[in-house]
Amino acid sequence: MEAAPIVTLIGTAITVAAIAGYLIAIALILKGVFSRLQTILVSVSDVTEKTAPAGAVIDEINRDLAAGHKALEACVQRLQERRGLVTTPQDPRIRGGSGAAPFSQ
Repeated sequence: MEAAPIVTLIGTAITVAAIAGYLIAIALILKGVFSRLQTILVSVSDVTEKTAPAGAVIDEINRDLAAGHKALEACVQRLQERRGLVTTPQDPRIRGGSGAAPFSQ
């Protein structure tokens, strides 16, 4: 038997072994990534289950904020009335009016 076919078979075996080694290494890396992703997925599922009741709390906070916003608007309105700044919605002394700068008298 000549040397060329033997060298070719040895070269092919080394190439196949190298590719198999890389594929095994990639498979091990992917196995580690998969286990980490499972851990993360379990954690995310736990967080979603634990934060599900927060929707009602957030709605309550939003209602309280809306009530506070209305109270502040009422305070501003009363202050403007006391200073004589509110006569009609088209009063030029009010922001958004058609005249002078706000609060000018």
